Amino acid sequence: MAASDAKTHTMASEAAAEILSQKLEILLCHPECARCLSMEKLVKEAKEKVATIQGFFSTQDRPSKSMEWLGRLLRAMYEAEDFIDKFHLREARGRQGALHVVTRPAAELVSKYELWRNLSNLVKKMEELCQDQYLKGNMETAGATPASVTWKGPKKVRLTSYWNLQASFFFCHKEKKKEIMGPIVAKAEGWLVAVTSILGEQGTGKTFLTRSVYREAMSLGVESRAWVRMSADMEVKEFLLEILRQMGKPAREVKDMKLEEIMEMLSNELGKMKKFLIVLDDVQPSNELLLRRLVGIILFHGQGHILITTQHCNIAKTMDFSLGKRSFKLDKLNDHESEKMLASKLYRVPDGQRLSKNEDILSTCGGLPRSLSLLGGLLSYTEEHERQEPKLSALLKDCSGLAGIVQSSYRRLPVHLKPCFIYMALFPVASPIPTRRLVRLWLAEGLLDSHCYDSEGKRTRLPEDVGENFILELAERNLIDVVSWRADGSPKACQMPTCLHDMILPIAISTGFLHIHDASKSKDGNDGDSTAQQEQAQPRETKVRWLAEHTNIVRGGQGGGNPGLNLGHVRSFLSFYPRRGMLTKDISTVLRNITSKTDYSLLRVLDLEGVYKPSLQGVLHKLVLLRYLGLRSTVLDSIPGEVADLHYLETLDIKHTNITSLPSSLWKARNLRHLHLNWFYIDLKKILKACGNNVEALTKLQTLSGLVIGDVKEDSMTGHMNSLNSLTTLKLFLQLSDKAPSSGAAGAAGEMISRWISTGLTNLQSLTFGVIQEAKSAEQAEPQAGAKQEVGAAPAEPTKAKPEEEAKAKKSQVGKLPTLSLAERHHELLELYLLGRLENPIWTTLLPDSLRVLTLSGSKVETDMIPELGNLLTNLRTLRLLANSFRGKSLRFTAGGFPNLKILKIWKLPQLEDVTIEEGAMPHLKEVEFRHLEKLKTIDRICRCKELETIWVIYGTDKPAFVKPLEDGNGDETILHVERDTEGSGSMDTDEDDRDKEGETSAQHPEEEKHQSTGDGNRDEGGDMSGQHTEKERPQSTDDSDDNHIHIHVE
Repeated sequence: MAASDAKTHTMASEAAAEILSQKLEILLCHPECARCLSMEKLVKEAKEKVATIQGFFSTQDRPSKSMEWLGRLLRAMYEAEDFIDKFHLREARGRQGALHVVTRPAAELVSKYELWRNLSNLVKKMEELCQDQYLKGNMETAGATPASVTWKGPKKVRLTSYWNLQASFFFCHKEKKKEIMGPIVAKAEGWLVAVTSILGEQGTGKTFLTRSVYREAMSLGVESRAWVRMSADMEVKEFLLEILRQMGKPAREVKDMKLEEIMEMLSNELGKMKKFLIVLDDVQPSNELLLRRLVGIILFHGQGHILITTQHCNIAKTMDFSLGKRSFKLDKLNDHESEKMLASKLYRVPDGQRLSKNEDILSTCGGLPRSLSLLGGLLSYTEEHERQEPKLSALLKDCSGLAGIVQSSYRRLPVHLKPCFIYMALFPVASPIPTRRLVRLWLAEGLLDSHCYDSEGKRTRLPEDVGENFILELAERNLIDVVSWRADGSPKACQMPTCLHDMILPIAISTGFLHIHDASKSKDGNDGDSTAQQEQAQPRETKVRWLAEHTNIVRGGQGGGNPGLNLGHVRSFLSFYPRRGMLTKDISTVLRNITSKTDYSLLRVLDLEGVYKPSLQGVLHKLVLLRYLGLRSTVLDSIPGEVADLHYLETLDIKHTNITSLPSSLWKARNLRHLHLNWFYIDLKKILKACGNNVEALTKLQTLSGLVIGDVKEDSMTGHMNSLNSLTTLKLFLQLSDKAPSSGAAGAAGEMISRWISTGLTNLQSLTFGVIQEAKSAEQAEPQAGAKQEVGAAPAEPTKAKPEEEAKAKKSQVGKLPTLSLAERHHELLELYLLGRLENPIWTTLLPDSLRVLTLSGSKVETDMIPELGNLLTNLRTLRLLANSFRGKSLRFTAGGFPNLKILKIWKLPQLEDVTIEEGAMPHLKEVEFRHLEKLKTIDRICRCKELETIWVIYGTDKPAFVKPLEDGNGDETILHVERDTEGSGSMDTDEDDRDKEGETSAQHPEEEKHQSTGDGNRDEGGDMSGQHTEKERPQSTDDSDDNHIHIHVE
């Protein structure tokens, strides 16, 4: 037990040392250190002592470390973290005006003295700790990996390197995947509901394989789906409510419903569906009652499929009713399969082929895919001498079984990755995490900034680039699974494997890093296993740094579910409890509890993504250190004005809400880096004026997304053409009034905006730009997806519409795009989405050759541009030609064109009759999608794309003529999916963290969606808002950016 405790505290100490090192680095850059040499000297001394401790942990032969020494070390580092944050807190309070003008100078002097005194004590403590345990001459780093970042260089270079690393984890289970998919796609024969059990021990790849099936099923006619991660103590009501929630029908009063009412509601919902899929992951023997309840509900209600993963062979027998039942066992890989998989993981190791045949390595892995994956990642990052005997044998000795490999993989992580990796344990187990969200959370916690400097102390990289590098390295080490990719080839969502989550979580909990509130209420009202175990693991009055809520943390009107927790030290609060149907003030109760002992909070992260209408009134002004405010998918109608007073705020995300205005003073923010809006009208003049009046306003802003602007006068742009030049992502629509010319020309406003983009925003990596024109008579138009006025949303203009008028969807026409010139200056532009007519475009002027993703919608190009684009865009990975982007009759992909294209999507081109693919065109094409091409007759020579894996055909009423030749000439290596797109054929993905990236159907919260399906979003007659329809989900490699689901508040 003592050895285990020492190992736990060692792991925690390594992470704590890295966090403290980052805070000292930031403090070193503080103006106070620059003005006071003695303060600067102390900070440098403290940083050197921490580096000494870190070097000690990385030595090859570690001396025995007593729990007493480790305990002193952890306490010293936690105390240092506290006094540094409290110094920043006192400074923020003074800036906010919380201190009286008379007492402020004295308070500042006292604050500086306290910081100096605390730094002196820290240096003294660290010196004592180093002399107590540090052994000179034993600092050789032989088991640890270099701390340098592997994925260096510009983003486009990293993506090119990473694109080809998307080898499937389950490539050895391809045949089983085909067998599993068969009944899900086919019509039921002899039963209404079928069950498939996937059996295998931990590490055989059950969950990874099932997730691939789950994602791909959405493209094969599955109308709705649910994924439930099972637990031993899960109750029937909780279980059924989770399925009902993901099926999209949680009633407002659901929290008060009886079990019989829930069962009836679920039965009715499933009965309406033509096909559904329910995945039950990690089913255990104690879940037998839940399975029987579920079967009793769905047995004769609709056509569906239940997919089960389990380690217990008797689970399949539980489902042995009058259902179509099948069982697959994932066995361990044989030697040949193991060698093949290990070799794929050692691709960057010079002697990888030799190592993949090493019998000792193969024996250590025991044929388990997860063990092979982890050990391959570990060996990829070891020095060459460690892969030779006798070092290799010593390394393998520490990797006994899957548990040993897991521990060694974490222990050998570079120190800068360890706190980032631990932070991921806040998310629910087996939960996909959007990388967009994760990197910004790391940034807000201060885990990235100090890695932006070179050896000379010069800032050379953005922290966001550092965070993306960290994800790439963790993925290459196989410590995280990349479960979906963006169209440009970068990871879009990742997750921590269950075996690693199970190892990290207890360590992080027992040492006070984090607390997970995940209590299942038992019948007697007591908490279930999860939280109770944490209470036992954590010392009394634990100071929790990171807090996550998986179930309601508020009990009996009190904030905080565990009275033994000290929430006054919380830096991050993430809620994964959606509170659907509960119009309560639970969140403000929790936040008041966090700030109850002090008037102000140390909180840096408040992430409420997906929580239903959280109340922030009365507490936001106390969160003066807040850096991340995540309100995505909360359906909030407004945001408190105090958000503009959050000086340190870096990320504000209000996408998928009903918020249609922001405090004007927000545009003066000095530290704001990422702003996600929900496609509502903003006066651009206010933004530019704020930048003009304050030289530091928005100078760090990188992401400005979801912005709709109206007429822009030339004089308002004068002198501001260089404003916001730090932007790397811009998603902007220009909205013309119904008084504009019927041609939809953007006029002077469009030309000013295009000049600003073309000449001023040269750091852009992603650009979405479109021109829309409000129709003169909304009643004459059919509602269009992407131009919906959401129910209850505030209008974009001051004029208040009647509720019944607000509820009507308005139609917006696509306008003419102004002339853009991106080729000359935009060398870092990777993704371009254009919505609007392109008249006689000069492609060599418009498009830079750096592009990885190009989407055209409503362009109405008359002549075939494919030959020219194919020769110009040699780096392109994804090409999307959406509705009315081309008005001609034929497209020709010429030899040598698009040499790196992998994904091609052609949608709704009403005049297209012929597609020709010449020999040598698109040699690396993996996937093609043809959607609603009613006049298309022939697709000539598509079989010449030797690497083509999947062809999707989605049609309306009648099957197009080109389908029959595809069916007859399709080879064994290419999978053809043909599907009729009927209303309601899509599905809503309610998975918390995949929502915006994997098929988000609406900006509305599930409580207010009125159960609109993605099929509604695909109806587009004539190209109005043609790019803004929702695309149904596709396999990992084809997930599109959320630009495909733009919903604009049109006024």
